[in-house]
Amino acid sequence: MKLEVGTRLKKIREEKRLNKKEVSEMTGVSYSYYKAIENGSKSPSLEVINKIAKALKISPFYLLNDRVEILEKLVSSEEKRLYEIFDEIPEKKKRLVTGLITQAARLKVLLDDNWKDILENGEYEKFSQSESQLPYDRKRPIVENYDNRDKTFKEIIGQLTELLPRNDGKPPARNRLLKK
Repeated sequence: MKLEVGTRLKKIREEKRLNKKEVSEMTGVSYSYYKAIENGSKSPSLEVINKIAKALKISPFYLLNDRVEILEKLVSSEEKRLYEIFDEIPEKKKRLVTGLITQAARLKVLLDDNWKDILENGEYEKFSQSESQLPYDRKRPIVENYDNRDKTFKEIIGQLTELLPRNDGKPPARNRLLKK
């Protein structure tokens, strides 16, 4: 998948008669990171794909084509994991659980994707309002996204946990959930 995104990027870049450094500057992505994406050794986050697509005036879906499919497979796998964890929820409440589990699975996959980007690119970036202003460190927007998604994920897991039957005041799946 990484190689396919890189191959598509190279094709578009060459059609637009740009070099890697120019694309890197247009997107605000470091040259070494952009080069690694294009040669297939790094997988870009959704945020980086959007930056590149916007700079090259292409649809992010062109670059994501198979990435969407991979993310959906990850969501499906996470749904299975969550269904196993919360299998003790009473049948009467299963319809409610379906939506919560799907949402939790999607959030978990996005959290993992955001986390990779944060590890690769850091939590802070240099920012200035104008060329005359000295750049200062500011928290990257993806960090805010991560924090908000993490909070929502925890709330959904809490709701699911509350639906489990209680034994001695503790939900039976709590230990299994924390281990995974």
